[in-house]
Amino acid sequence: MKDKLFVLMLFLVFAGCKNPEKEEKALENQVMDLHEKVMTDGETAMQNKMKLDTLMLKKDSIKTVYLNLDTSAENKNMRRLSSEIIQADDAMSDWMHNYNPDFTGKSHQQIMDYLEQQKKQVTQINAQYKTVIQASNQYLLKFKKK
Repeated sequence: MKDKLFVLMLFLVFAGCKNPEKEEKALENQVMDLHEKVMTDGETAMQNKMKLDTLMLKKDSIKTVYLNLDTSAENKNMRRLSSEIIQADDAMSDWMHNYNPDFTGKSHQQIMDYLEQQKKQVTQINAQYKTVIQASNQYLLKFKKK
């Protein structure tokens, strides 16, 4: 019984001795890992934007292949999707410019709060990219070569 109590006491002592720097670094790594993934999504989104831009430029020649195509309506759809991609890309760019990894003079709690906020922002940008990538992928399927 004493051994179990001793092990329990040791566990409680070590559980109470968290390393703040390790916690901060772990959360910062989560933010940076998410950032890297979002950057990859950003590349995919921009590739889709280039395809949309090409379609907008070639809408007259596309009309010869897709005879029933309403080029005016499709142009609006392509512009809307392109604009949504730009908005997501701007959000990512703004986040990167505003992110400040210098925590000098900040308390552990301030650092953790800041990193949680940054993680939330990058997660929102990730969702924005996912939505626009899915929508643009779906739209571009209409123009796969026949």
